[in-house]
Amino acid sequence: MKNFNRFMTAAAMLAAVSFSSCDNEDEDGDVTPQPQSVVLNGSISEDMTLKAGDEIIIAGGVHVKAGATLTIEPGVVVKNDLDESVAYLLIERGAKIMAEGTADAPIVFTSDKEERGSWGGIIINGYAPINRGTEATAEVGDVMYGGSDADDNSGVIKYVRVEFGGNQINDEKEHNGFTFNGVGRGTEVHHLESYMGSDDGFEFFGGTVEANYLVSIGSGDDCFDWTYGWAGKGSNWFAQQMEGAGDRGIEADNNSKDRAASPYSNPTLENIVLIANEGSESDGMKLREGTKANINNVYIKNFKDAIEIEHNETLDNLANGEIILTNIKAEGQTNDLKYKGTILSEEDGYSAEEVEQSKLDAEPYETKAADNAAKISVDANVTLSTSLSSFEWAAGWTR
Repeated sequence: MKNFNRFMTAAAMLAAVSFSSCDNEDEDGDVTPQPQSVVLNGSISEDMTLKAGDEIIIAGGVHVKAGATLTIEPGVVVKNDLDESVAYLLIERGAKIMAEGTADAPIVFTSDKEERGSWGGIIINGYAPINRGTEATAEVGDVMYGGSDADDNSGVIKYVRVEFGGNQINDEKEHNGFTFNGVGRGTEVHHLESYMGSDDGFEFFGGTVEANYLVSIGSGDDCFDWTYGWAGKGSNWFAQQMEGAGDRGIEADNNSKDRAASPYSNPTLENIVLIANEGSESDGMKLREGTKANINNVYIKNFKDAIEIEHNETLDNLANGEIILTNIKAEGQTNDLKYKGTILSEEDGYSAEEVEQSKLDAEPYETKAADNAAKISVDANVTLSTSLSSFEWAAGWTR
């Protein structure tokens, strides 16, 4: 990693020094600020503003510390330093991001190496409830997230595009385009795009944040993902997979270690478009690990299984009316709806006897859920378009 002191004694100092060193003064004595070269590296512990027109490089992991606010002007473009360790931007609990792009001047995080996984992504951590305990350690950055403040406010992030992110951290962890860890509903989140990342486009680890107008294009894994008790809201989500990459449209979990953990994952979503490549072997929506959800007005195309619901606890939620799926339209699928209880596998080290017993144990859950499963139709009259360009809200800032 480049020497921290070379670029930034403190984040605010860097901006000030860079700005003052290159301004031009005309004959009348008026000073015209000139574009600066700014390198972000390490910790931002004081308020800082990234200005449009400056050349901004993010070198390695950058953490905005509690008490500091990072403001990003409309039109700012941030690129990663290809000679550095994996770049990412992380907002810690108690810090804020004020990234307020516009449709005409979006904020873009990108890479000159236009390939999936060229850098990390954006991670926001808050104090909202999760179901891994009161708080937990984030997958990225070795920071804590979660708490008891459902109304926690981590700032504003809107009209922001993340390109070519998703770098692999290790064999089990990768960056997402956007990661929301215990983020509260006081945070304003809308008009975001994850473009050609190598892992998930968007992932929610608990929290209560509402996220609207989300676009996932070419994500290498799932387009949208939630776990650990996300109980927020979302509307107007659009996902398009690209050839040779992509898994599920939505992967929805409560908690894989404790499917009955509280607070439950239980988002309310509407107006969702999920498009796979022809021949996809995956699921449009996979609801599992005890999640609950209320999802309305969805168009699913080209996934092998339009909807799959898995695990005994999830089927219990379906039977009890705590999974509500309405106005669903699917095309190009092999299976409209698949549902199954918790079935063990010999591939995971279980004996043949244990596998057979798990099938017997799952039968009551499958039977109990059958009536509500039969009510889920995938031939509703849904008029959502499969073309992103047809949505007025996506104009100008997406690609």
